[in-house]
Amino acid sequence: MKKLTTSILLSLMPIVGMAGQQCSIDLQKSAPNVRYAFNSNGTIKDKVTGLTWMRCPLGKKWNSTNQRCDGEGTGMFWQAALNEVQSINQSQNHALYHLAGKSEWRMPSVKELMTLAEHACMKPALNSKAFANAFPYSTNEEGYGAGDVRSYVWSNSHIQSTSEIILFDVRNAEVVSYGPTMLEASVLLVSDQ
Repeated sequence: MKKLTTSILLSLMPIVGMAGQQCSIDLQKSAPNVRYAFNSNGTIKDKVTGLTWMRCPLGKKWNSTNQRCDGEGTGMFWQAALNEVQSINQSQNHALYHLAGKSEWRMPSVKELMTLAEHACMKPALNSKAFANAFPYSTNEEGYGAGDVRSYVWSNSHIQSTSEIILFDVRNAEVVSYGPTMLEASVLLVSDQ
């Protein structure tokens, strides 16, 4: 019995140890590379929606040499995220002030976040070139509560009957809702310009 258990555990190790995005080869990509105009300044333009997105969540920095996000993302409560967006737009001393020549960055609606979903993939359910190393976080297998909540991205959308804010889970392209002071989630900004 002990030998059988050990054999089973050893055979599972490569699966458990695998990290990175998982994609189905049987599904057509919903957010393929051709959908985006890739800019060297840390932004992408979605050719379908016309929106310009920062490629990294706040706290991470775009590395144009390696074409990926570096550093650690900053989890924030919702009001702190709103304040940070205001600072980015108004403070000339902020590192992201007028990033890519855009003067009005904002938190996206949940509908806008859902346009980023790559339904053929998970962990993350995003285009891996557009958002390279942007969200290497995961929650627990059920997707709620435990784990790194930076896999959730704040939106500017709320549930009208409660004070909860809707978040986009980049791990599996689902939406969840939490109170604005319940967790420190990631912030990914968008511009209409």
